[in-house]
Amino acid sequence: MTDLTDIALPHALAEARALAAAPTVDTSPLARAAALFDLGAHHRVLVSGKDRVRFLHAMLSNDVSKLEVGAGRWATFNSVQGRTLSDVRLFNLDDDRKTGRLLALLEPGARDAFVEGLDHFVISEKVFFEDDEGGALWLLAGAGVDAVVAAAGGELPASELFAHRPSTIGGKPVHLLRLDRSRREVGDLGLWMRIEDQEAVLGALGDVRRGDALELEAARVESGQIRFGLDITAANIPLEAGLKDRAISFTKGCYIGQEVICRIDSLGKPARALVRLEVAGTAPQPGQDLERDGKVVGWVTSVRPTAAGASAFGYVKKRNHDPGTELQAGEATAVVGEPL
Repeated sequence: MTDLTDIALPHALAEARALAAAPTVDTSPLARAAALFDLGAHHRVLVSGKDRVRFLHAMLSNDVSKLEVGAGRWATFNSVQGRTLSDVRLFNLDDDRKTGRLLALLEPGARDAFVEGLDHFVISEKVFFEDDEGGALWLLAGAGVDAVVAAAGGELPASELFAHRPSTIGGKPVHLLRLDRSRREVGDLGLWMRIEDQEAVLGALGDVRRGDALELEAARVESGQIRFGLDITAANIPLEAGLKDRAISFTKGCYIGQEVICRIDSLGKPARALVRLEVAGTAPQPGQDLERDGKVVGWVTSVRPTAAGASAFGYVKKRNHDPGTELQAGEATAVVGEPL
């Protein structure tokens, strides 16, 4: 077994282990109607200061300089060796040079690596990080999310992934964000509000079912959406997890870890890749070694049990991750699918 406790975030790993150990989790209700999920454990960091855009642009893997108000972007914060210290969904709330702010949305437990890691590089720049201690975040996921919000009088953001806008629901201010938490493509709406406004906002949405963490995790794995702190960690470079066209700009100029990432990209494929796995037999646990001809060639990350075995993600070394390749995951057979 690969010990994921050394590299994974505790919150993400605990939810992954709970899902892997659970009976089959039914996600079909999400195909019929939207549900609400509490994302209050996710960190929300407000970045301010007149140098905030220039500083983040120089630090993160994606282009921050062209991020317009109402738009967002997925990016990674890397070590000089190109390892992924954190990922972030970054939203431009206000572009006023002096008083504007960006919202950084982070996985539970990823805040210190992001904030303290970036703060280490602040020399004379005017950039400040403030935790959103008085805020709450809920996720509206599943079929008909836009209709639910519209019926409650909310003004919807544009349809593009990470688009966002301020609105009013239940007479209270709420910021709506297009997110990709439950599935790889756009389809979720985040509701960011003050804690004291939760009851009014959620109540105005009507009789929306409350979902739980296992259902959200199962939907995520089913759709092929990766999660930082589990499917990508400080042990990986972003290219291994398929983030080349999703969270990395190859035209923006220098950022931390760029030299390593660009060099590996120029060589073709990284040494290993995160792929889908269809498992026949006993569902593996996160961290289960993947073997071929008796040799360890990778490990499992996310696992969703199914009637036949499991759908899973895993890292597999080059020359072993062609689709259709059969691997062993304990006593079960894992067939390699497409890269994530």
